[in-house]
Amino acid sequence: MKRYTAIFTRYAVVVLTMTAMLLIPTGRQGDAEVVTVPPRQPVVSREAMKSITPDLIEDIGLTIDWELQDYIASTARRYRVGFAAVAILDPFSGEILALYGKDSQGEDCGLGLDAYLAASLFKVVTATAAIDYGGMSVNSPCSYTGRAHTLYRSQIFPERERWPRTITLARAFASSNNVVFGKIGARELGVEPLLLAAMRLGFWQSPMIDSECAPSTLFFPEDDFHLAELACGFNRETRVSPVHAAQMVSAVLNDGAMVTPRILRNSGTAFQQVLSGETADDLYLMMRQTVKSGTVSGAFRRVRNDRAIRGLSIGAKSGTIKGTSPDGKRNWFMGFAEDPATGKAIAIGCLVIHNGYYRIQADDLASKIIRFHFSRPFTVASADAGKT
Repeated sequence: MKRYTAIFTRYAVVVLTMTAMLLIPTGRQGDAEVVTVPPRQPVVSREAMKSITPDLIEDIGLTIDWELQDYIASTARRYRVGFAAVAILDPFSGEILALYGKDSQGEDCGLGLDAYLAASLFKVVTATAAIDYGGMSVNSPCSYTGRAHTLYRSQIFPERERWPRTITLARAFASSNNVVFGKIGARELGVEPLLLAAMRLGFWQSPMIDSECAPSTLFFPEDDFHLAELACGFNRETRVSPVHAAQMVSAVLNDGAMVTPRILRNSGTAFQQVLSGETADDLYLMMRQTVKSGTVSGAFRRVRNDRAIRGLSIGAKSGTIKGTSPDGKRNWFMGFAEDPATGKAIAIGCLVIHNGYYRIQADDLASKIIRFHFSRPFTVASADAGKT
């Protein structure tokens, strides 16, 4: 009992300290700014989002792009996806352009509002903390031993490092190296910078103001190895929703300003500065490298000469972990696609769960969504798109 009381007391102090740091601007790189909270809007229930139709979009004024919504649904049916949860966000206006879900009971678009095992998506948080609080950069050297995608105590706290390999932080991010990110969390940062970076990026709070949406959550590590598990995402506790994954990506595209997702056309656009411009640039470069030569490069190499994709700037973070409820391997794509010629962009949170077999991976589904979206002429623009 004393052990759990001590743990609770320790992290209560940590959370109170982090809250104070968030509310008092210090001018230090990466600190969040104090912003005015927008007026609370009427809430669209999760149940109302179960089946999105053209009539529903018109009746309650949803931001959903029906062509894109219908394309995602038809693609999921064509590839017989057993479980999917997808959110597509305009990173500049906050409009949710598509929200799709499917499970064993059938299609349920509200699944995009729920939180699931985050896996390596949490490396975005760890990379942020490493840059802002650990003094690291994309070119910082990082060493590891053994296989990159395992995580053992002997890899994090070796008695003697035999035959270590050295890579840059950017390469570790692109290849989703568990050992490097575990060591950064447990040996370089400690718990407070990780939790602070998570709070800044929107954990523990609903990302939306006009619809029900589960907050992303994480666990409080009890020892240094649990801290390594948290930092690299190799755990079955940290959870994130597709909507929040796309929201975090918006900060990378907006010089560190994270947009508030909205699903009603009459909801106002709001931003919160959660990263410095320099940190956002570093994350942008690392996510781009993930597409060029990292964990999702295969999906985009197959379509790199496609007319709709070849001129785009695309970045991503992937994640894979086995879990239950439902059983299967979680396969994540969290990323962006931006057209430098038009300034148009989308942010994507896409989860596919496979149980024994698969016909399409999350990165392949994301590449198809990107291709479809950017192959269409842009004829519709939000009246209040852009920062205010």
